[in-house]
Order: sequence, then structure tokens, then C-alpha cells
Amino acid sequence: MTGTRGTGEPFDTFDTGLARAELDPSRPRPIETPWGTMALFDLGGEVVCVQAFCPHLLGPLFQGSVAGGAVTCPWHAWRFDLRSGDRIDFPRTSSARLARCRVRVSERGTIVLDPPSGAAPGSGDS
Repeated sequence: MTGTRGTGEPFDTFDTGLARAELDPSRPRPIETPWGTMALFDLGGEVVCVQAFCPHLLGPLFQGSVAGGAVTCPWHAWRFDLRSGDRIDFPRTSSARLARCRVRVSERGTIVLDPPSGAAPGSGDS
């Protein structure tokens, strides 16, 4: 992680300290980051990172069902594509998007995140 809290410097990256082998494909993993709570999803060997809570009413996306690269919020069934962050159940009626972090692997083999792109965690349509 670069930058430190309280210095005014932004965090350029965040090393989760987790190896990909520590992720369970059947259970997304919420993690605290400098940008809020995000969730790591293992999509058949591809790791993606999105905000952990639904932009609708903050339902826990990491507890939602995952199928075909999409997550369904357990509270109100909003569905999001995990790779793009786009809402896919009613895309024309909502501009809600998930914030996503680019995921890479460090030289030590740990998952490293870049700052989120897309919507800010916790924001979106109601």
C-alpha cells in the first residue's frame, strides 16, 4: 500500500496480503481497503474485486448468489455483472454501477488492488 492515512496522500495500491489460493470460489470474500469494504470474487480462476455492498440499499453483495459472472443482491435481487460493474437486471431504468478495483498479483504472490473505478462504494440509485 502506498500513501498513509492522515498525510493527505492517496493510496495508489493496496496489497490484501491474500494469495489467490486462499479464495473460495463458492464464497466471495469481503475485505477492508483504504477505499471502504470491497469483495473479492473468484470467477473460475479470474479474481475480480467490487464494492461489497449494493448501491441500492447497501445489501451485502458478498452474501448474494453468483452465477454466470454476475451477483444477485440478497435483499432486493438487483443483479450486477462482476466484470463491468453494470446493473444487468433492469439496465435501462437504473444507472447504478458497482465500483471495481483492478486486481493483480504481487511478486510475493499476493492480491494487489488499484483504487476503485466506477461508482463510489455506497452510492447509486435508490
